[in-house]
Amino acid sequence: TRHAAGASAMSTPADIETAVKAQGDKVRRLKANKDSSKEEIDAAVKKLLELKQQLPSQPPKAEDPDEAARKKENVKKKAEEKLAARAKKKAAKEGDEGKTPVGGEGKKPAPAPGTAGNGLTAAKPVATSMPGKVTSGEMLVRHHSSTPPVLAFIAAKLSKLTVHFSAHPDPGIVLSLPNNGGTLIGDATIARYLSRRAAGDALSAYGLLYLQQPADDAALARAALRASLVDEWLDRAAVELGPKATAADLSRLDAYLEMRCFVVPPAISIADGAVFAALSKCPAWEKAKASAAEQLPNLHRWFSVVAPHPAMSAASVAYLGGERREGSFDIELPGAVMGQVCTRFPPEPSGFLHIGHAKAALLNQYFATEWKGKVLLRFDDTNPSKEKGEYEAAIVDDVQRLGLTPAQVTHTSDYFDDLIKAQTAMIERGGAFVDPRPQEEVKADRLARRPSPYRDASVADNLRLWKEMQLGTEEGLKCSVRAKMDPASDNGTLRDPTTFRCNLTPHHMVGTAYKVFPTYDFACPFVDALEGVTHALRDRQYVDRDEQYVRMCDLLEVRRVNLWSFSRINFKRCLLSKRKLTWFVDTGRVQGWDDPRMPTIQGILRRGLTVEGLRTFILLQGASQANNLMEWEKLWAENRKVIDPTSVRYTAITAAGAVPVDLRGEGEGEVPAEPEARSLPCNKKNLDLGTKLKWYSKTIILEAEDAALLKDGEEVTLMDWGNAVIEGIDRAKDGTPTRMRARLHLSGDVKKTKYKLTWVASDAANVPVRLVDIDHLITKDSLEEEDALHVRALQRCLSHAAPRSSLTVGDAFSAFAGERPLAQQ
Repeated sequence: TRHAAGASAMSTPADIETAVKAQGDKVRRLKANKDSSKEEIDAAVKKLLELKQQLPSQPPKAEDPDEAARKKENVKKKAEEKLAARAKKKAAKEGDEGKTPVGGEGKKPAPAPGTAGNGLTAAKPVATSMPGKVTSGEMLVRHHSSTPPVLAFIAAKLSKLTVHFSAHPDPGIVLSLPNNGGTLIGDATIARYLSRRAAGDALSAYGLLYLQQPADDAALARAALRASLVDEWLDRAAVELGPKATAADLSRLDAYLEMRCFVVPPAISIADGAVFAALSKCPAWEKAKASAAEQLPNLHRWFSVVAPHPAMSAASVAYLGGERREGSFDIELPGAVMGQVCTRFPPEPSGFLHIGHAKAALLNQYFATEWKGKVLLRFDDTNPSKEKGEYEAAIVDDVQRLGLTPAQVTHTSDYFDDLIKAQTAMIERGGAFVDPRPQEEVKADRLARRPSPYRDASVADNLRLWKEMQLGTEEGLKCSVRAKMDPASDNGTLRDPTTFRCNLTPHHMVGTAYKVFPTYDFACPFVDALEGVTHALRDRQYVDRDEQYVRMCDLLEVRRVNLWSFSRINFKRCLLSKRKLTWFVDTGRVQGWDDPRMPTIQGILRRGLTVEGLRTFILLQGASQANNLMEWEKLWAENRKVIDPTSVRYTAITAAGAVPVDLRGEGEGEVPAEPEARSLPCNKKNLDLGTKLKWYSKTIILEAEDAALLKDGEEVTLMDWGNAVIEGIDRAKDGTPTRMRARLHLSGDVKKTKYKLTWVASDAANVPVRLVDIDHLITKDSLEEEDALHVRALQRCLSHAAPRSSLTVGDAFSAFAGERPLAQQ
């Protein structure tokens, strides 16, 4: 009977079409909702097919020629209007009818055709255009499409200057100086000028970093030498590299870079830009790239460090035919207006920040900076049962470590009075009700998609119970306030979510002044609007709550905020759940929140990660919405790039099984009769770090693993000394080397030896060094859902190995490293 009645109700084709459309929408919602069961989806699809079968088949209707012409004209008109709207929007964002400046003066939301990303407005050889207007105090580089200003472009980025770039029909590359100050011609000339105009740490672009402080004659001489070397390489790169370079030219460059991190150490400069630009046009380099790691290891190492640099990456995209890197931040921020963007980082003070929070914090800071706006730090302190003042203090410290500079620091608790008033007004408007039932019953109804029996209670009854809640009475403690949304929605977050609940736990900020506290879902939209937030960046795990966020804004009658989702950062053998990390701490499985095995900010920094390395890694991930399970090695690789140029080199040999080697020399004085100290660079790639002492003696010790590889008569290289020939090996019964004899062969070719060995003088003033090797907390690469949800299952995935400690013999200079230095192999 019910089926027949339903069919009768949809007897007309229009009714059936409406039903098909509604059922189709339902199917799409079910498929998009991860909580939907397979049975629900199958039943909805089956019903959709049944409805489609009821649609009457109709022959195609011949269209009236006049009507077709009108439709075609309307389509053309709409397309023109759309193009005009886009042009108007683009002009409004760029400002001053023209180009967006380079460096700190602004940035377009997304690179338009013919422009470069990363804040630079460079024109491609095609589809270029002249800037409409450049003010008298700004610099403009005009260039022909056949002669891209690659060096000038790189120099502008390195020097952090505001420069406009535009293609022009006239030949050459010309810089128009500010305030009608004349012009400069030529890419290299302009690059030199821009680099010399830099300030602060940007002076390193021209090798003049030490001139920013009072310096003696020696420092001035070193700075002058670096600037001269930069000039030399600007000329050499154009002549020796580029399209006509040969394999021999690349080999000479590889040899030059053997002891250098950058072309002109200790920092990246336009000399690196010149070599990078020349290699991009070098067929020999393109051919050698595949085997460069083996054939040209120093050049390969240099290129892998320099190529990802923002200046080089932007130049590659703009002029050298490169592709934009995955995870780039050159994305449009919906609704963004230059100078008006306001983002917020809202951590809950219920634990320490971990690497996932770092991504959110740095993303918010990045977009606020790029759009010349501001970022707020707001503590979401709405649950006194979890939150502590010590967590808040730790978060403040971590935020400072990350370099986040919030315009203001606030607490959601600062707005409790406003939130209570807003909740009262929502109840009075009929947008919320008080549910006096136990939470178990409320949860059961939500799962069953049943409306609460108190949903339609009178406003007077709701206000009375709301008052009882605020007073914390026995009746009020049983209640919770819920927003009226859609109890039957396929989106579970819309099934009349809770907005206020009672909690008698003293709050770490306001004590016992309040008996009711808002939920995050209620407070966040309200406070975002109140504080002037324009863009709320949210983890993709909250994507189902985006619709709830919008509806909550409407119920509260506050301004809607732009929402932008980004993917959660995930690592293998790692947990980022704050609840699970708290379990590790509370059960004593780690030393604390700063345990070097923990993925917290304090933990990974204690493990040896630098803030710069962490920031670089996270910014390279961008605002991508793709979920990836990453290897930790990628993070440590970025860290190595940061610490390598400024790290002092120490040598230590594992004490257990160390093998002594008795040396003799071919000539007089090659082997000292008594231990002697010689001066060596602290870092051969950066001589500015000074020198250290290394002890030399007639007996040295080698790692047991290294000694096991050697054979009688084999020639090896002793690092920082020279070659030596193994003349004899004493072995234990199991074949393990116990002692060796070797003859120095300092005239030998270090490039021809298979093994390069580190060593320590055995009879010198060595120091004991204890090294700690730290493993992961989790043994499985990726935890299944049941592993993460149940403690017993989680325990099966734990690594029970404590940090391994090994005693080593370090050279005497290691004592100057201080206590508990951080080291990375």
